[in-house]
Amino acid sequence: MNRPELLAGTGRRCINPPPNIAHGGWGAQKHEQAEGIDMSLWATALALSDGSTKALLLDIDIQILTNERADQIRSSVAQATGLSLSNIRAAATHTHSGPVPYKSWIEKGYEMVAPWFANVAMWCAEAAVEALDNLQPVFGRAARGHCEMNVNRRASREKGERFLGVNTEGKCDHEVIVVALEPGTSLKLPFADKPSATTTLVNYACHPTIMGPPNRLITPDYPGAMKRVVESAIGGRCLFFQGSAGDQGPRLGFQADASVYRNFGAILGHEVAKLVLSAEHLPAKSRFREVIPSGAPLGMYEGEFDSLRLTPLRIIATEIGVPLREALPERTSASANLEHWKNRLKAAREQNDHAAITEAIYMARRADIQLRMADDFGGRTSAGVRTHIVAFGDVAIIGCNIEPFCEIGLDIKKQSPFPVTFMCGYTNGRMAYLPTSEEWDKGGYEVENSPFGKTAATVLTTEILKLLKDIQQRR
Repeated sequence: MNRPELLAGTGRRCINPPPNIAHGGWGAQKHEQAEGIDMSLWATALALSDGSTKALLLDIDIQILTNERADQIRSSVAQATGLSLSNIRAAATHTHSGPVPYKSWIEKGYEMVAPWFANVAMWCAEAAVEALDNLQPVFGRAARGHCEMNVNRRASREKGERFLGVNTEGKCDHEVIVVALEPGTSLKLPFADKPSATTTLVNYACHPTIMGPPNRLITPDYPGAMKRVVESAIGGRCLFFQGSAGDQGPRLGFQADASVYRNFGAILGHEVAKLVLSAEHLPAKSRFREVIPSGAPLGMYEGEFDSLRLTPLRIIATEIGVPLREALPERTSASANLEHWKNRLKAAREQNDHAAITEAIYMARRADIQLRMADDFGGRTSAGVRTHIVAFGDVAIIGCNIEPFCEIGLDIKKQSPFPVTFMCGYTNGRMAYLPTSEEWDKGGYEVENSPFGKTAATVLTTEILKLLKDIQQRR
């Protein structure tokens, strides 16, 4: 009995907001509104089908998809395509130089955010329909590489004060995982012309925080630059699947110069392009065919190329319960604290007191984080982490609505029964950082602003591995 083939197709829309929309959201920025667009934001859809099951995966150049915004987009896609919500994955690249995802201390330009999100939902639906219309048989290859543009960002001073920076001693995941889906039903002959419609899937873990508080332009940060380099080199479309980047940042972050993110994106993009081209054109093995006479005897070989099994297509959409920490923020006091600092900010601006403005902005930002934690988790002892798995043949793409530390991704990739495993955050919503138990004890920004308990990462990892093994056994 022949194995069913996998069909794949892509669609894309530009999702640029008004160029003066409420922007960034950094606690250290002085501006409220963007002042232009440096590079366009994209929503790219990947459709998959094995003849009985269909899935849609959305790569969106956006900072954060709250659970509500993710549901808004997925519902729009479901209505346009007829697919179930459980078969639709909406994920953010996590660029920090796009529109603000929600209201905090920023007032100017915020009235544009909700209408823009409504447009994003519409554009994602259009991209999804296009992707389904473009379904065609594909075969696949995978490759792994290495890129050191990222680093552990949980730095500390000599006295133990933690900050977001460069920690070369901390755990870091430099792995680049690539899946290339090429049109056709069998492997191409080696050294054929480069494919014009290869779909490249990239998994890498690094916060897109190369552009920082001084930047006033809308950008997709390094993921957008990376995608353009890959598509220029090998054709087709490239989708970025942000990895377990909770504690991973760029080696040079928080910049104002747009050339920095473009160059970092080019570094990653060229590594991806190298991996795809190598998988397509460098044989995994060589089989001897004959020796032909010439000035010297010439050995002739047939190249043998590795390929992936791509079916069956299986989807799991569930919630995994994890424990919350004790002593979560209380809403009344958190709300009052935010209002206090917003009033201080207003007064400082009226007095043109730059030092007071700086203090009020970062204190308002911190107060807003605490208020959101109180709103989302107050009075609870556990929370459900949205977990979405799209598995096709040898490949498993896992997404959760958290910012997982890299150790979580490393553990899951190492223990996964699938030969190729993407472990991603920022999927179908966003709740908070999920530190490991080892990092939980060290404190710092990510830990202090996480609602999760010390054992939450262990619980999540264990349950995801159970799901993967169950899918594998049912193939």
